[in-house]
Amino acid sequence: MWDVAVVGGGPAGLIAARDIARAGYGVVVLEEHQEIGYPVKCSGLFSLSGLAALEIEPGAGVVRSVIKGGRFYSPAGKELLAYSDLARAVVVERKAFDKELGRAAARAGAEIRLKTSVLGLEVGECVSIRTEGLYGPEVLEARLVVGADGMRSNVARRLGLKTPRRVVAAAQVEVEAAEVEEDIAEVYFGSRYAPGFYAWILPKGDLYEVGVGVRAGSRGGPREHLLRFMREHPIASKKVKGRSILEMNLGGFPVDLPQDKTAGDRVVIVGDAAGHTKASTGGGVITGGIGARIAAKACVRALEAGDFSRAFLEREYEARWREEIGYELQAHVLLRRILDSLGDEGLEEVFQLAVDERLAEIMVRYRDTDRPSDFLREVSKRPKLMEALQKFLNPEELLIP
Repeated sequence: MWDVAVVGGGPAGLIAARDIARAGYGVVVLEEHQEIGYPVKCSGLFSLSGLAALEIEPGAGVVRSVIKGGRFYSPAGKELLAYSDLARAVVVERKAFDKELGRAAARAGAEIRLKTSVLGLEVGECVSIRTEGLYGPEVLEARLVVGADGMRSNVARRLGLKTPRRVVAAAQVEVEAAEVEEDIAEVYFGSRYAPGFYAWILPKGDLYEVGVGVRAGSRGGPREHLLRFMREHPIASKKVKGRSILEMNLGGFPVDLPQDKTAGDRVVIVGDAAGHTKASTGGGVITGGIGARIAAKACVRALEAGDFSRAFLEREYEARWREEIGYELQAHVLLRRILDSLGDEGLEEVFQLAVDERLAEIMVRYRDTDRPSDFLREVSKRPKLMEALQKFLNPEELLIP
């Protein structure tokens, strides 16, 4: 009988396992893949403030670049640079980063089981978990389950919880040469190369990461759009010098509101499974990690109280994560819907106004990209920008319940 079984060995699951094990409880992590950190499913650009909130200090061998600013390109190539000589974020080697999280969980006392699939869950006096893995078929029992198994979460589905509706599919590669500054992340908008999202180039030590996100349902997949971006984009194609692809990764993430329900009797869901993803950028390690830490505290309280009911977990987990990050996740959704509603034509006009209104100064001032609400409030005070936005925005699309 385990105190807590964590389904999924990604960052959110490992952070929850680490915190629960630190409190002295028995934790098992069930990961379906054969290696922590593989396959890589998203980029490794994380804010320093976010990492501090998660109590994560990536080792020197994990951090590949320190980012101090961003360069943004409109669909037609207008440029907006937001830069200050202060470190804002780091680019990490994702496989090594996730392994560090795994080591931290294991050192805290959690047991990690790789190549272990969860075939079924039954909730009763405890949670019976039917698995198939390195130890053969087993039925494990746990007092609580943390579902950290991604946006298509089997844990969420088996408990009747919803899975996200709006998703982005992404492809990214590593190349050996690109003409970008070592401390600036580049972002490219435009429906020809990244319909419904954006493309990016990140410096990564002596390598460079090039990626594209595509809204599900767009014509053509992320790999097709990535190759077009690298070969045909009038600016990026001249910067990406390396023609050898050293690594390719595919993944997906939700870009919608978080789940309505993230708790049931003896079960909570975290990370992408809970929709704790920044809809504006697709990043989910920091926001998912914050939610995972709140879930860990809720599990510890439940174990201390001997109360594993849905009502208790809703109060101790769901209500608390909504209070901590719910408003910020809504702000990310609002920003994503604004970008979607603008389209290429609107983006061109807004980009020019952003340059004229010196929007880069606001972007530099508000350094916490995981919490964009203050930035949006400041932008709303710029009448010319708001007037331009209103010409293109669809009010119905912007409604957030």
